[in-house]
Amino acid sequence: MDTPTQREVNEAAYRQLKDTIAKTYPHGRFVAIAGGQVVADAETFRKLEAVLHERGYVSPDVLVVEAGVDYSTPLVILLQDRPL
Repeated sequence: MDTPTQREVNEAAYRQLKDTIAKTYPHGRFVAIAGGQVVADAETFRKLEAVLHERGYVSPDVLVVEAGVDYSTPLVILLQDRPL
């Protein structure tokens, strides 16, 4: 059996945490999921990016969602030559 990728783990976690995130965080707040759990949040993407960088998280291992937004279609944002 194949081991799930970090992306798959985080996407599965988001599906399970979606309602909790919507109830816990204000609409529009950015929430980061890594290792299958919420690891940070911030009022803007740039502020969240800074927090994640300070904590040593790298872009491919983190799923960032906006609280209250329905992500019925997956969207991938690629940042080239920039740490997340």
